[in-house]
Amino acid sequence: MEEINTLKVENQSLREIIEVAKQITSDLDIRRITKSINYFVRSKFDAQFCSFVVPSDIDNDKPLEYLYSAGTLNKSILDFDAIDPLIEYFTVLECNQITFKQFSTDFSDQSIINIIGEKGTEFIIPLKSDKGITGIYLQGAKKNGEVYTSDEIQFIVTLLGFVSIALENANLYRRATIDRMTKLYNHHQFQKTLEENIAGYSNSDGIFSLLMFDIDHFKSFNDSFGHLQGDIIIKELARLLLGSVREVDYPARYGGEEFAVILPDTSIQGAYEFAERFRKKIESFDFPGDGIAHKVTISLGVAEFHKKLIKCNEDLISITDKALYHSKETGRNKVSRALYKKKGES
Repeated sequence: MEEINTLKVENQSLREIIEVAKQITSDLDIRRITKSINYFVRSKFDAQFCSFVVPSDIDNDKPLEYLYSAGTLNKSILDFDAIDPLIEYFTVLECNQITFKQFSTDFSDQSIINIIGEKGTEFIIPLKSDKGITGIYLQGAKKNGEVYTSDEIQFIVTLLGFVSIALENANLYRRATIDRMTKLYNHHQFQKTLEENIAGYSNSDGIFSLLMFDIDHFKSFNDSFGHLQGDIIIKELARLLLGSVREVDYPARYGGEEFAVILPDTSIQGAYEFAERFRKKIESFDFPGDGIAHKVTISLGVAEFHKKLIKCNEDLISITDKALYHSKETGRNKVSRALYKKKGES
């Protein structure tokens, strides 16, 4: 009878793992994946917290943490230089999990030990993929003070095997869709997403807008200060853009010094107001240089999608681009709205 009950528990655990795995393996968003798993594990075991520690970006090994605690997911950069020492440690160790107590005895970097330990970490699980260790998972202690059983730990280890695959797929997708210099979406992904938005909004009563802008006199700037300084301007501008958009918006590098943002559920007035705020932010920002601060401005154009007039990407891009160039032709450092011609106008 005891064996039957054990099998029932094991089957139930397996069903839970399979159900969660189905949800995450089709997802390509790292934030959604980590939020889903953190919520599930924390709820199941009444843990104080759960968190993933992974490289912060495709070209940056500074550790980024997705921490789920008190019902919310927080994303933050951890205060140590690189995740490499942790990856090297777990690669050599070749274990599925380790208690924090054992980790704190074996690991050489006391500052990292302190950062992980101050959270109340109970045990650590390395995230493994075909490419090796890609990050670590931290499990907090149970709120009631009980110790995790070996079966509970194995449940989490097995689940995280699927999670590691999902995160690796999400990273591969990110590498294919992100512009490496700016960390914005690349031109191909922008075109694909714009096409999807046009198709989706064509079958609804919703609206969305497109914003396009470029850097004023950028060729002259490069000629005066060099392309390396020009690259710094582009990177900083992209960083400011990422800090200005909503989570639902779609910021992209259209090409060179030209950028685009898809603004879902946004009227042309809303797009204009966002563009004007961003224009002022760029105008007032001191861009870093070799011993001096640089000032740049941008010219912007905004257009709202109208399903009776816009049938493809080129239609919307063209009218937005015309608004952008109207800004450039009438003084630069301004925002212009796109104007749709009435039927019969030339």
